[in-house]
Amino acid sequence: MDSLHTTELAYWKAEAERLAGDNARLEVENAALRVRVGELEGQIGALTEKVTTLAKLVFGTSSEKSKPVGSSVGKDITGGIGARRPRGQQSGSAGHGRRDYSALETIEEIHDVAEKERICPGCGAPYAAFGEETSYQIDSAGTHRTTPASPPYLPAHLQV
Repeated sequence: MDSLHTTELAYWKAEAERLAGDNARLEVENAALRVRVGELEGQIGALTEKVTTLAKLVFGTSSEKSKPVGSSVGKDITGGIGARRPRGQQSGSAGHGRRDYSALETIEEIHDVAEKERICPGCGAPYAAFGEETSYQIDSAGTHRTTPASPPYLPAHLQV
């Protein structure tokens, strides 16, 4: 039986040496893989930073998400050093007003009611012209303005 124990002992010693060798090899492989993972994580960080920078260049910053820290927009409109006024028309300032088209060539058009339609439908009295209504119409090219004039009519018995 001693020979059986000796053989079994030799087997387990050989198995322990083999497993120790495998363990040493795996520890070296594990260390190499940890170094590789560190390198790859560094590359991922650098590429993420580059993508963020390029996205900001292409799309700009989003003003809807958050306001910049220390922004003075809309807070101080007194004109202090470094103060920024809010954008747009300021309260109390004069507006732009209407554009002046008096320099354009004017074409006058008279739009009149037909003679037979100038009677009061209720009493049959003829209409008489009073005053004049004018408006301006600018053509799409901006080369001339049309002044359509239409005299207003009122029954003679209603005029003062």
